[in-house]
Amino acid sequence: MKTKIRILLYSGIVLFVILIIIGRYFRHAKSDALSNIYSPIVTVSTVVANQKEVQLHIEETGTLQGGKEAIISAKTGGQVEKWFVNVGDFVKQGEPILKVDDELLRLETERAKVAYDKAKMDLERIEKLFKEKSVSETDYENAKLMVKSAEVQAKYALKTYEDATIRAPFSATIAAKMTEVGQMLERGMPAVQIVDLAKMKLIVNVSENQIQDVQVGLDVMVIVPAINDTLLGKVTSINKKAIQGSRSFPIEIEIQGNPKLKSGMFAKAILKSAKLKQAIVLPRNAVLPDAGNTIVFLSKNNTAEKKNVQVLGYLGESVAVDGLNQGDTVITVGNQLISQGQKIAISMNGGNP
Repeated sequence: MKTKIRILLYSGIVLFVILIIIGRYFRHAKSDALSNIYSPIVTVSTVVANQKEVQLHIEETGTLQGGKEAIISAKTGGQVEKWFVNVGDFVKQGEPILKVDDELLRLETERAKVAYDKAKMDLERIEKLFKEKSVSETDYENAKLMVKSAEVQAKYALKTYEDATIRAPFSATIAAKMTEVGQMLERGMPAVQIVDLAKMKLIVNVSENQIQDVQVGLDVMVIVPAINDTLLGKVTSINKKAIQGSRSFPIEIEIQGNPKLKSGMFAKAILKSAKLKQAIVLPRNAVLPDAGNTIVFLSKNNTAEKKNVQVLGYLGESVAVDGLNQGDTVITVGNQLISQGQKIAISMNGGNP
């Protein structure tokens, strides 16, 4: 019995010692891990900035639009009587889209025509009398003015009657209805939106330091993620005025229509610059956004130094920038973990990108 008690006692002592040793081990391991996490020195990788002659790619995003888009407003007020089309239908130029109640307008057209016919008859009678010198020249001139006035009234009434039917100003697809049968449509109220999808356009904004590399007629690769396709486009116009509050210039890119494309889809345009130029080329991961600016971190005497740069364009997984000197050591890995003045240790120098 005493032997068993001793064995249990010794076993408990041994287990206690083992637990103490394990506890000390994990405390040291945790301390070492925290020390690594909060170390004032960050390990980074770098490349040496190298200047090359390159043909840059300009990459910008925008939203696809129809080649022509229009919201058609009512020219004549009235109660909507009939829709001739549905959303998604294609209409040719001049085809009817919708009509408001035009019965009173039709009657007014007839009344105006009768008044015009009467005025012409009166003029013929007075002209005959004038030749016989039975009426004065003033009466004759007044009769001619009455004809002219009645003609204007008749044309106005006919135009108002015709405007009761809204017609397509150009061949297009019905994108949206903005009213329904039975609703009152006031003059000037939007009634329908149409979009010409035969040709699409993409408008993107190009920065001032890149706009000189863009020319009308330049081929553009347009990537549309929604349809998982890449299309060919062409620059058709370059705005001569920057967008207010920015230093970017809108350019318009024309794309041939595609049954899968829809107005409003997101798209990315990739343009090759029109000419070669000298530029510092870096891996894309070397460049970071910073409060509206673009920056890189340089390695100077084992210290990180923040430097503003301008992106000139892209070359696959590389980016061309302005604002650096040939031979600058640029941090590419670990740059998201550092700040100005951070102490660093270089683990690997990648050489030239």
